[in-house]
Amino acid sequence: MKNNLYLTIKEGIQTGFKVNIMKKMFLPILMLSSALLGIAPSTACVDSLVDTNYTDEFAQKANKILDQKGFSGSLLVVKNGKPIFETSRGYSNYGTSLYNNDETSYEIDSIQKNLTAAMVMKLVQENKLSLNDKLSQFYPEVPGSNNITLRQMMAMTSGLMLKGDVGPYRVMSDSEIINADIKNTKYISLLHDKWNYQAINFNLLCGILEKVTGKTYQQLFTETYTNKLNLKHTIFAYDYSPDVVKAIGYNNPNPLSIKMDYQNIFYTKRYYEYDELGTGQVFMSANDLYKAEEYIMNGSMLTKKSRDELFVPGSISTYGGGMYHGKDDNYANGWGYGFQGVVHISDDGKTAVVALENYSRKAADVKPFVKQIYQMAND
Repeated sequence: MKNNLYLTIKEGIQTGFKVNIMKKMFLPILMLSSALLGIAPSTACVDSLVDTNYTDEFAQKANKILDQKGFSGSLLVVKNGKPIFETSRGYSNYGTSLYNNDETSYEIDSIQKNLTAAMVMKLVQENKLSLNDKLSQFYPEVPGSNNITLRQMMAMTSGLMLKGDVGPYRVMSDSEIINADIKNTKYISLLHDKWNYQAINFNLLCGILEKVTGKTYQQLFTETYTNKLNLKHTIFAYDYSPDVVKAIGYNNPNPLSIKMDYQNIFYTKRYYEYDELGTGQVFMSANDLYKAEEYIMNGSMLTKKSRDELFVPGSISTYGGGMYHGKDDNYANGWGYGFQGVVHISDDGKTAVVALENYSRKAADVKPFVKQIYQMAND
């Protein structure tokens, strides 16, 4: 992610974020009190598709965890392929008094890497690529590319390191972004075959996808996931649709603060939305993200052999193919631009927890509580 830029409510008005404080005065007293105290109202609950055999007991436990942490976003829990708990809390846009709900879309940040890796693996399955292909076949100008395989890039063990943030500081095409990144990329031989999380690996993988298919990354993503799975609440960060509600990201200037007063909008410059090529430029609802992850884990996109090859950990970190891997627990997380997202999903894709939050606070990291809820779902 790019460096933090905070936007106060006053600045939000100046830059087009419509923040109508007077409107709050006409909200019910309970909602006004909640906002002033930083308490996130719950705005969506379990719908008719939820398996009611689990609802009461599980909801009580899950809500208790959410109450203790404070949460602004959407949470979906799936067991045996059916939702057993679904809730949304807090504001997607505090300025317009718009609450999060099960159709709200959130920036998924680095969770996108898993979706990118699966598209690479699909080309491997179609014999259009090999994980043993050298990076030099596609980008010989990258330092050390003769020593680096696609498998190492997907496992973050390539030895590549990008100086500074990904992407240039203006809106450019995908190829221009990659070429700008290459100029700032170094190869550290001591880090070759060792874990080193660097987004440049996936930026380059996106370029390889485009070179092999002749299509843009956005076209490939849209064909592979959005259209194929009929995802109604998925959109690229730089796009607009009247049918997709993108939450605004919030956080606190003080990283140790756990309050939720929605006073600091995370302002994102437009070129950021292009620069995070394949690594953090997509908004999805919790339900859409689960559909995509289940499609990878258990759908027709990949064979079992391909999935097993995709998710081979490349280091002690257990990271492989855009996810970390434990016993029947494959998980990914993303953090940036006022958002945090976490996904845990079983090997067969039938048990999962998806949490997408639009008020990121380092002092209230969602990862531990999502893991706890995933463990509950497996009990």
